[in-house]
Amino acid sequence: MRVAVPLLRVAALTVAVAALVARSRCAVVTGTCLGTNLFSYFTIHSTVLLVLALVLALVHHALRGGEPPWLTGLRALATTYVVVSGIVFTVMLLNAELFGHLFLVPRSSQVLHFVLPVYALLDFLVGPGRHRLRLSTAWAAMVYPVLWSLYTLARGRLVGWYPYFFLDPDRVGGYTAVGVYALGVSALIVVVAVGVTAATRLPAPAPGRGLLSRARRP
Repeated sequence: MRVAVPLLRVAALTVAVAALVARSRCAVVTGTCLGTNLFSYFTIHSTVLLVLALVLALVHHALRGGEPPWLTGLRALATTYVVVSGIVFTVMLLNAELFGHLFLVPRSSQVLHFVLPVYALLDFLVGPGRHRLRLSTAWAAMVYPVLWSLYTLARGRLVGWYPYFFLDPDRVGGYTAVGVYALGVSALIVVVAVGVTAATRLPAPAPGRGLLSRARRP
């Protein structure tokens, strides 16, 4: 487990970065989409946060053999966000006709919405050295989505584009409908965050000794 988890994290990082690069080709290479639009998707933000959390976890486990409580919290946030992104995208995809919205799902999008959420959840559950988090910290998972929503609504009003149809008041029938959708997603975030936080109470594999710990050993 102590060898398998780091190897899987390296593999996941490679896949995640490759998917992000593939998704950004339309803005950077072909010019068929606006980079400011592409990087306004919550899925992109959550994947970048997951990449950061995995890199920090690899470094801490390699050097110190464990992770500090704040890193467990960061991994919990990243896990919550990518899982929520996957669930919301799946619901929209399964109800595309009902929503009257056409979804194109390239392979990179499949990785971001289906593969990485499953991996992130499994990594959080079986990864060694995580700390127990208070259930109240699950509410912290709402801070960034609220800020992102405010940015998205303000920017959407200015440029006439929204990353998700349910945030566009002109498409869903006004801001009241947007608020209903937002409340539903908010409830989902809280439920997933509470579940992820509660999972820190489950037994976790003990971390190995990092390079710095071995150096201090007499």
